[in-house]
Amino acid sequence: MKQYGTMIALAVAVIFGIIAVILANRWLSTQVPEDNVVIQREQIPITKIVVAGQDLDIGTKLTEQNLLLVDWPKANVPKGAFEKVEDISERVTINKVFAGVPIVAAELAAPGSGVGLVASIKPGMRAMAIRVNEVVGVAGFVLPNTFVDIISVQNNVAQTVLKRVEVLAIAQQTFVEEGKAKIVSTVTLELTPKQVLKIAETVDKGSLTLALLNPAEDMEEPPKPEPKPEPAKVATQKRVYKPRPVVPQESTYDVVMIKGTQSVETVKLKNQN
Repeated sequence: MKQYGTMIALAVAVIFGIIAVILANRWLSTQVPEDNVVIQREQIPITKIVVAGQDLDIGTKLTEQNLLLVDWPKANVPKGAFEKVEDISERVTINKVFAGVPIVAAELAAPGSGVGLVASIKPGMRAMAIRVNEVVGVAGFVLPNTFVDIISVQNNVAQTVLKRVEVLAIAQQTFVEEGKAKIVSTVTLELTPKQVLKIAETVDKGSLTLALLNPAEDMEEPPKPEPKPEPAKVATQKRVYKPRPVVPQESTYDVVMIKGTQSVETVKLKNQN
């Protein structure tokens, strides 16, 4: 009896093993091989644009050596970007441009402009340098692209000569790492021709001081003062004057009465007409 029990158990195990193999084969047959899997990726339109191949300072001439042509998503191309290096060759930057940043028309001086600081001067404006010290230069925080008020001190009397003047350069630098103070001996300002004459006249009369401004100041129109409420008008009743009737004066005449030889009497009589 024990022999039959062992045989039955062995037979049952073989049957379950065969069933397991069959089920495993069926499951494996339903799986798709990785070689046959096709991954569909969305195709993003790509174009070519020109970027800075290295950090470019203000007044740098653009050449094939400091520019790169890279792939860029067509939907995110910056306004004013260029698709060919030769389109901007020999142009000059008027702002600091970092490596990998697209070159746009707003960052370049007009074709034919000079190299260096002269390229960043706006048409009709002038660049003028004034001597400063640590105090006048606001402890070294007057940097390129900041704005200052120019104050003149004459005979212990201070007055503002010019307001919101842009700083083009300090010493011989047109760009300084943001947030770092730099003590220099000269500051170059961007002025109109009339402002240049005004500063030239003021320098000989007294000392100049610079007051650093917040860049966002005066960019928006200052709020207008609220109008003062007008005092309430009290309704008054005007008096109406009626013209008085004109009463003509009565005309009279005198009559002299003589009684006898001595008595004289004058009588006024009304005109009856």
